Amino acid sequence: MSGEVRLGVTEGLGTFWLAPRLVEYQRAHPGLLIDMRCAMRPADVLRLETEIAIQLERPTVKDLHIVKLGRLHSVPCASPEYLETHGTPKDFSDIKKNHHLVLQVADQLVAAQEFARLFPDTPQVGTVSFRCNVSSAHYWLIARGGGIGLLPSYALALGRRVVPIASEYHFSNDIWLAYHPDAAKIARVRSLIDWLIEAFSPKRFPWFADEFVDLRDFPPAAGGHSPPSLFEEFDEMGEV
Repeated sequence: MSGEVRLGVTEGLGTFWLAPRLVEYQRAHPGLLIDMRCAMRPADVLRLETEIAIQLERPTVKDLHIVKLGRLHSVPCASPEYLETHGTPKDFSDIKKNHHLVLQVADQLVAAQEFARLFPDTPQVGTVSFRCNVSSAHYWLIARGGGIGLLPSYALALGRRVVPIASEYHFSNDIWLAYHPDAAKIARVRSLIDWLIEAFSPKRFPWFADEFVDLRDFPPAAGGHSPPSLFEEFDEMGEV
């Protein structure tokens, strides 16, 4: 196979989940140029802005082929250093009075609405320490002790620099794959579609299952795959 394939994906899933694995896929197909466009705005697949899109909102265009890849679960997390300094919150009232939050506000995310629901009539100034629009900055602000924030449930594996503080509270977004039916007739596009479906397989990676799995259960539940070993590079990045 040779040629170019354009893939649109949310910034967090593209950066933390797909990028490390796509290297191995491309290495197996060295004639491919994979154009990965990470953004929180869904790509316009019908107009062939990309041949494939992965997004957190179900596509509404009728002429696309749509596949549910799995479900993304998010839970409140903080760094061990933050908890050592500020203590582990007992409940949401404790968070409001004694803790700082890190919010990610972007398309396809409901963090701002969740803040308004959990802390009604509470201004963000004085409670929120950081607000950003991309997942990579959001993760590192939390991992470096900037406050408590909602992270995907596989975040424990991202260098083991964050820990869940309230796994009983979580919310979920389905992960959708959309592709143009004509583009799927091209062998290189079809191959990447099949690979992406496997890359989100809940059987291999239980954090993408419909049912929420507590982060602390991941190592024994991962079918022999140790989640931290999948992200060893992030430990090294954290030392920079």
